[in-house]
Amino acid sequence: MIRKDELEKRYPLPRGIISVLQTPFDDNRDVDTKSLERLVEHAIGAGVNGFLVPAVASEVDTLSTKEREHVVEVVLKASGRRVPVIVGASAPSEEDCATFARYAERVHADAYLAAVPSFLYAHQEKVQPFFAHVAASTSLPLVIQDLQFGGYGLRIEEIERLWETIPQLAGFKVETVPAGPKYSVIREKLGASVFVAGGWAIPQMIEALDRGVDALVPESSMVPVYRRVYELHESGRRSEAVTLFRRILPVLSYTNQELLTSIAFFKRLLCRKGIFAREHMRLPGFQWDRFSERIAEELIALVLEVEATVSVRTG
Repeated sequence: MIRKDELEKRYPLPRGIISVLQTPFDDNRDVDTKSLERLVEHAIGAGVNGFLVPAVASEVDTLSTKEREHVVEVVLKASGRRVPVIVGASAPSEEDCATFARYAERVHADAYLAAVPSFLYAHQEKVQPFFAHVAASTSLPLVIQDLQFGGYGLRIEEIERLWETIPQLAGFKVETVPAGPKYSVIREKLGASVFVAGGWAIPQMIEALDRGVDALVPESSMVPVYRRVYELHESGRRSEAVTLFRRILPVLSYTNQELLTSIAFFKRLLCRKGIFAREHMRLPGFQWDRFSERIAEELIALVLEVEATVSVRTG
């Protein structure tokens, strides 16, 4: 395995925990700026290494362009440049994606992330032209999100072609099935300078760290635990990292059933922690019932119990 302290990146992106910030909404379903500011402070206080915003867990598809920009500007101001900020620039069209990329550069973000549009997975020969066009619009580092919840995503040959032909490309956020072996193949094929991150496969966090990923990109409500697991693993205390991580596996098992359950649960957790004022979601289709609410309450109690232990050990 390549030693992490020997990696020389094409672009210096943050290593560790880069969390996706959830978008809080008020009773009118408008963005709740104060709750978002509290979330930024909570994550920074817990040792987060950077932010990605807005992204899937931010309910980005429900945000207007103006709202996307507002959320980014709130995060940049609240973070005060204490940690790097990667702007989510995903969009179905090249032009819209390039517009968001130029916006990220205009507000002095550290990088931007763009997902492979889902319809291009069936036409992978078109992926390189798509991102070449987007990358040409800005000098910022680009992270490509290889996101296909039910499939392998980009073929490794296409990943190699992207790496070889787009100088602004810093690396990949891999969210495919299976994710673990793909992390290793990307590192093997592209070398030490590629940035490799994992996201939706957070239930396999230990495997990801064993494989030498640069960053994990989970949601933001459990940063204290994610960060502590990362610190333990990084310092060579793998068995302690495993023990701590296994305590929150029931939470990750429940929330990774599907996206809406994940967003709903973590918003409820953020409310319970006093960070969000409301649990409101814009994405339709989710509803608690008495069974799921009971499970959620039990798991929230577990998270708070584990975080209290982490705070004692690291405080």
